[in-house]
Amino acid sequence: MNRKEKLDIAISLLKMAREQLELNLSEFNTARFVDEIKEARRLQADVIRDNHDIWQELENNDRS
Repeated sequence: MNRKEKLDIAISLLKMAREQLELNLSEFNTARFVDEIKEARRLQADVIRDNHDIWQELENNDRS
């Protein structure tokens, strides 16, 4: 899996976790919410760990 795929999946997982926050308390799945956040953070960490140039790339994107 390349960096873009990992980041796309991480974003999707965070969106799904956010959708969980909109549910009624009785429908809220705490385990799923925590798992989605953990997996998204793991994927983000993999991307950062694997590529030291990511900080320069992010900085350039902020300037655009």
